[in-house]
Amino acid sequence: KGLSEIATKRLSAIREYTEFGSGFKIAMRDLEIRGAGSILGGEQSGNMEAVGYDMYLKLLSDAMKEEKGETPEPETECLVDLSISAHIPESYIESLSLRLDAYKRIADIKSSQDYDDVVDELCDRYGDMPEAVVGLCDIALIRNRANHYGIKEIKQNENTILLYFDNLNNPDIYDLIGKAKGKAILTPSQNPYITLSFGKKDKALNALIELFRE
Repeated sequence: KGLSEIATKRLSAIREYTEFGSGFKIAMRDLEIRGAGSILGGEQSGNMEAVGYDMYLKLLSDAMKEEKGETPEPETECLVDLSISAHIPESYIESLSLRLDAYKRIADIKSSQDYDDVVDELCDRYGDMPEAVVGLCDIALIRNRANHYGIKEIKQNENTILLYFDNLNNPDIYDLIGKAKGKAILTPSQNPYITLSFGKKDKALNALIELFRE
C-alpha cells in the first residue's frame, strides 16, 4: 500500500524473472519502465550514459559469462566515423524493448546474408526501413567486415576514406588493396593506413560496401 506505480512495476518485474541470469532481464525491464533517455543519443541514463549502449551490453554479457565460469572472448571493435545518419527512430519502432532487440540484431550483421536476413525481418515486422535504419545496417556490416581485416578505425576525410590498422602482418590487407582496383594507397607508417578514394562526398558508404563485399 502506498507504493508508487513505478515501484510496483519494478517489484512485478523481479517476481517475473527469478532464474539465473535474470539480472539482465530485470535491467532491461527497468529501462522500459523508467525510460533510458535517448538510446544511442545524448540523453542516456546512469551506466549506459557513461559507456554507451554497445559497451553496456558487452559488459553485462561478460559479467554473466564470468558468473557461469566462462571466459569472455576478447573483441576488437572498429570505430566507423562517416557522415551518415545511423539510428532507429522511435517513430519506426515505438517499443523500447523491441528497439533494443533490433539494435542487437543489427549489431550482429557479419555478412551480406546476415544483412539481407535482418532487412527482411525488420521490413516484415515494421514496414519499409527509414534511411537512418538502412545506414545503421550498412555501418554494422562494414564494421564487422573491417574487423576481419584487423582494421581498427575508418574515418571519412573530404573525398577519401582512411582505414587504420595495427600492423602489416595480415595478408588479407593486400587482398583488400587489390579489390580497390587502383583506388587505394597503403601508407606503411608507425600506424599504417589505407587511403581509399571515392569521388563524390555522398559515395563514401557505397565505396566501403563494395570494398568489403564478400
